[in-house]
Amino acid sequence: MPEIPRADVASLVKVVQSTTLLNRQLSTICQLNGLTSSGVKASLQQRIVNYIQEIVNRKDLTRFRQIEQSIRNTKAGHPHTTPSATTPKPAAMLDYTNNAPAQPARSYFSGSNLNGGGAHSSLGHAVGYHGGSQMSLQFKPSPFYEIRRSVGPIRTCEAMSQHRNLVTIKIRASEHAALQQCITDKSFRVMVFCAGDKNGIQDIAFPHQSEVKVNGGEIKANLRGLKNKPGSTRPVDITYALRLKPSNYENNVELIYALTTKPFYVAVYLCKTTSVQDLAARIEHGKKIPKASVISEIRKEAADTDIVTTSQVLSLKCPLSYMRLAIPCRSYVCKHIQCFDATSYLQLQEQGPQWLCPICNKSATYDSLAIDEYVKDILANTSKDLEQVTIEPDAQWHAQSSVDDHNPYRGSQSAALDDDDDLEISEISIVGGRKYETPSRSLQGTATPTTRDSSSMPRGLGSVSGKRPAPQEFVDLTLDSDDDDAPPPRKKQHLSVPELGDY
Repeated sequence: MPEIPRADVASLVKVVQSTTLLNRQLSTICQLNGLTSSGVKASLQQRIVNYIQEIVNRKDLTRFRQIEQSIRNTKAGHPHTTPSATTPKPAAMLDYTNNAPAQPARSYFSGSNLNGGGAHSSLGHAVGYHGGSQMSLQFKPSPFYEIRRSVGPIRTCEAMSQHRNLVTIKIRASEHAALQQCITDKSFRVMVFCAGDKNGIQDIAFPHQSEVKVNGGEIKANLRGLKNKPGSTRPVDITYALRLKPSNYENNVELIYALTTKPFYVAVYLCKTTSVQDLAARIEHGKKIPKASVISEIRKEAADTDIVTTSQVLSLKCPLSYMRLAIPCRSYVCKHIQCFDATSYLQLQEQGPQWLCPICNKSATYDSLAIDEYVKDILANTSKDLEQVTIEPDAQWHAQSSVDDHNPYRGSQSAALDDDDDLEISEISIVGGRKYETPSRSLQGTATPTTRDSSSMPRGLGSVSGKRPAPQEFVDLTLDSDDDDAPPPRKKQHLSVPELGDY
């Protein structure tokens, strides 16, 4: 593996740490290389320097040249241009006419930038042509796919405020030899991308009223994403609708749209996809949040005199699938202990990417996910039917079933039962074969005696007045007040008997 020249490393670090780069330029460099782009200037500089050092430690010359090119292009004021002729071209950089396969990526951020019509980039950047002039589109990266090549030109969907319009991209397999990979490897897919702007890194966004057709057949796909959630739209997979044999067959990919107030840009790319299962396996064997660090955080919070800490309940179920956690993970920026299942989370993001923690709603990108070894240890030492455990302030945990006496609802339930015990049945009388009962407050209760006179006492309660008590009224508690009143008795009809003489 070739060594990275130390002089080049020192020169690049010097450029990053210089005062010539503005804050927005440093932020752009971070975006282009998959780093967090927020923060003050010193933080951005340190973040980039640490990333360079990481690449040097891995002895990844190809990746070093890529970040070097992104830094120098950003400094020169044209960050999205292709590498110059004097820059050493990495082995993975293939021309549009080169039929050799692209170099596999080490992660979904790794890869390379292509010239001309090529469209393979470490950041999901896509480059293509529109007519005779070059146009480049750049999309936010995704762990589910990696753009390898452009297939056909980029088309502009002009604003169409009143009528429908159609743009067509013609594809022949004979003109794109890389499409043969779709036949031999099912992980290679041909996808339609669309953006609402051609400058900067874009979310996938189709016109609100649009549809995709291939060879006259409509492609069933959600082109709108989640409502009011930019970035939640997925590219449209059209692989199954393309005819790659015979190789000279002309496939027509059409985007039909209407009622737009701005132009959109549509392109077709060959992508390398990664399944949810593979991504979940990478998380499971990837970054870890050590058990010791979790315990330390719990105890540190308990020792804070400004915070009153008590035991907390940890659910062993995923908040997304409500199934027991299989791969407990969370973002390393999250402050909570509760985890979610990696597979369930990835399945949700595959349907509509948002990359937000389902517990605290903070950013939880794929690269930030890590296995919580503290929760993993709890799962390994509990039965599969246990749903939750209690964590004490000293980070010790025990099964929830062993602390039922500390249930905060137990006291209120007991109090409710005690209140019910204060009632007793008194003044029972039987009239006409029916039993009538009047409830009264028990003399054993602790309620404060009332000082009201007998006129304000409820009916049916005994009176302590010296006056002659009024006759007691009885209420049948078994009757429903909503029932209709009993019908009045029928009137007796007095019929006169005719005399014999009347006949």
